[in-house]
Amino acid sequence: MSGDSEHHFPMNPIFIISIILFQSSLVLAQSIPNNHFLYQSRKLLYDAGNDWQSLTIFGPTRFKPKSQKQLKNLNSSSYYDGQIVFDAGNDSYSLYGSGHFKYNNHYYGYLYPTFVNKIDKDHQFDIGTNFIKYHGNQSGIGFENSWAIFQIGRGKESWGAGNDIQLALSENSGNYDYFLLASDYGKVRVRYVYGFLENVKTNINRYITARGFEWTNKRSLIIGFSETVIYSGENRSIDIGYLNPMSSHLEIELNNRLNIKGNNNSNAVWQIHLDCLLNNNFRVSLNYLYDEFVLDPDIQIGKEHGKAFSMRLAFTPLLSSKHLITLYTSLVYVGTPTFRHGIGTNNFVQDGRPLGWYGGSDGQDLCIGMNYFNNNLIASFSTGFLKSGEETITNRVFETYADYLRGPFPSGKVEKSYYFTSNIIYWWKNNYSVSTTLYQSEKNKAIDLKINVPVFQSINK
Repeated sequence: MSGDSEHHFPMNPIFIISIILFQSSLVLAQSIPNNHFLYQSRKLLYDAGNDWQSLTIFGPTRFKPKSQKQLKNLNSSSYYDGQIVFDAGNDSYSLYGSGHFKYNNHYYGYLYPTFVNKIDKDHQFDIGTNFIKYHGNQSGIGFENSWAIFQIGRGKESWGAGNDIQLALSENSGNYDYFLLASDYGKVRVRYVYGFLENVKTNINRYITARGFEWTNKRSLIIGFSETVIYSGENRSIDIGYLNPMSSHLEIELNNRLNIKGNNNSNAVWQIHLDCLLNNNFRVSLNYLYDEFVLDPDIQIGKEHGKAFSMRLAFTPLLSSKHLITLYTSLVYVGTPTFRHGIGTNNFVQDGRPLGWYGGSDGQDLCIGMNYFNNNLIASFSTGFLKSGEETITNRVFETYADYLRGPFPSGKVEKSYYFTSNIIYWWKNNYSVSTTLYQSEKNKAIDLKINVPVFQSINK
């Protein structure tokens, strides 16, 4: 496990004050920071059937490219903006922020730097406090037009249908270096990423690659398929076999096209995604994942599939020009051996935390909640029940799976926890806001308070 870049706050009660000095109201192309009001409001509006022409399984949510009319109104081909945030905790503080620039309407760059005064290398990621978003250095440059994206930098991907139920890749993971290719052909969209995760145990290099496609009618239905691969090895270099966006893990491995001998040196998972809007106010989101297949149960006696699934139902009984109320429930299930591998450095982890669902594996989470939104207020409340077994990859992140034999789920000594979360954001005068988050469970309690104060908006040239 590599702890050189862990940025964690202590998990006992925390009082955090964040002051944002520079705030933007106009940004093009790159991913929206997950603490941005626009990011949170877009997620709620998708539940209500709003703007489904831009909804995709390939996250994180991105700022929309401006129309040609809007670009002309800007009377500018470039601009830049940014923000600075200060966080103070019981035993540590951090300074972080974000900056963006656009050039010639299509080229862009972004920077989310983080400075932490204390890094607790002994800290184990606590699955009960996922609402405290992980802050790490992110940066990148890219090109985007109406049908293509090319980006290279440091950050994270979040793939899957529905809000906050991603399985293999999510916004809760640590950051990594990667490049991204994406195309939009109208009703068909494709995405491909290839990146370097980290170097662990002195000389073992870890890599990630993922590819996927989706079909959408841009009104009420999205169907997608994706493959994600983790591979590693002692002093292992970039594997050319995975550089082809059209190739697949099975085709590469079975045809001996890897840069290392054998067929047990990479770990792949496959997912099917479905997002469906019924009657304009009832959203059904499903993700189903396979890690390992039992092809012949008569030969592979006693073995089970390595699998996971997540489901979310969201109903919006009130939607008007002034108010939105959404009720939702979600269930996440990740099997005991899922996301682990026969070679532990191929596990789905990064920087000591899961790449996907915050609970890791060997567990399940049942949640119900309510969201309220109007033009300047977001209020979210949820409660849930989390079960986690001994084999979760949040513990002993680079250990191999015990076996693929059927057994109790979750495995071993099971931790059970009820939790409650509330989040309120109030926004006024376009860019001023105050927000507070409360998380409480049988194990932990934490409070987060943020105050956003802009000094100036975008500088155009």
